[in-house]
Amino acid sequence: MSKPKKGDELIEPAGNSVDLATRLVREAILNGGFGPGERLKIGELATRFGLSPMPLREALRKLEGEGLVEIEQNKGATVRRLDREYVSDLFELNTDLRIIAIRRGVRQLTLARIETLETLAEDYARAVETGDDAGALELNRRFNTCLVEFGGNREALRIFQRGWEMIGAFRRSFGYGEGRRRGLADEMKLLVGALRRHDLEYAEAILRMQNAAVMEDLMAQIDLP
Repeated sequence: MSKPKKGDELIEPAGNSVDLATRLVREAILNGGFGPGERLKIGELATRFGLSPMPLREALRKLEGEGLVEIEQNKGATVRRLDREYVSDLFELNTDLRIIAIRRGVRQLTLARIETLETLAEDYARAVETGDDAGALELNRRFNTCLVEFGGNREALRIFQRGWEMIGAFRRSFGYGEGRRRGLADEMKLLVGALRRHDLEYAEAILRMQNAAVMEDLMAQIDLP
């Protein structure tokens, strides 16, 4: 296959365009760029983000599935009003999926898998200490994705990954409170130790406490009814 020449138009694959459109609209909603009940018009979105209408239409359907957008026949798409219940349910589901995964996957936890989690936890702690916020967020995603992958349930992994897109968007938009990143680093280390010992009761307790701490921290960063 010949390489594109200078001046050739590079066309982004359709799937990537939809993912990009979804991320841009999602983060604009969470940042307050679009208010609750506001109409999301394809033409205006295309102008704002420099994207074609097709991926934007698909992006709005994906965001409807995430609960951020409501689509009504003959009315189009509007921004849903976010509340504490929505955010709480999202994070609770994320926690429950990880707990189910470690229960399913503990028998298949090899030394290599434990070492993978341990390395990611150490890399996360290092990113936090050096102030690499973007790197820390990505390492957090990779660590928790590995937990769910090791559970061996592909459908659970798919739901988890979709929810994590929302969680990542919340964190990019609102950040963390003082000490919460270091708290996450400590929790990762404790969790790896519990899994190494096959101590499921302690591992679940860590994830439950982490969820409570994360919710308390996030609600302190944002103002929701």
